Amino acid sequence: MLLDESMNRFRVASRELFNTHFRVNEPYENGGWLLEERFCAVEAVLFDQLVSVPHALSPIKYGNQQPEIRVGLRSGEFAPIMINREIDSGYWDCPIEEIAKDAKLSFFRFFDWDLVAVRDNRYVRVVLDSWPSHPELAGRHALVESQYVSYTSA
Repeated sequence: MLLDESMNRFRVASRELFNTHFRVNEPYENGGWLLEERFCAVEAVLFDQLVSVPHALSPIKYGNQQPEIRVGLRSGEFAPIMINREIDSGYWDCPIEEIAKDAKLSFFRFFDWDLVAVRDNRYVRVVLDSWPSHPELAGRHALVESQYVSYTSA
């Protein structure tokens, strides 16, 4: 089942909710981390109600791997990707910079570089479940721009 509409609705709602109601100017001096923590609780409910419940997906808290949400390339054979150096180290500098259509990806969360600044949810954080041409990358987290992907239920 195609999940594009629900996932994109959540992506935009999450972004707008944070930017309008939880983000503050100069967040590093004005309690931005406390507001980000509060937002995470709201965002988990938002994901559940806009994506998981309508599609009868397992109730996995947002921000954890969602194995029932497959992420694939919207079109073309390749797309730019940033792959984590290790499994989940925070360094996105693996030398492989393109993902092929045959890679199996599952959804983790949307991603922005700065959690307390203006959010765009430009990137989709995924888990590389398998990739025949690069089996050594299985389990690693990666970032793909949302414009390149489509979502389906597993």
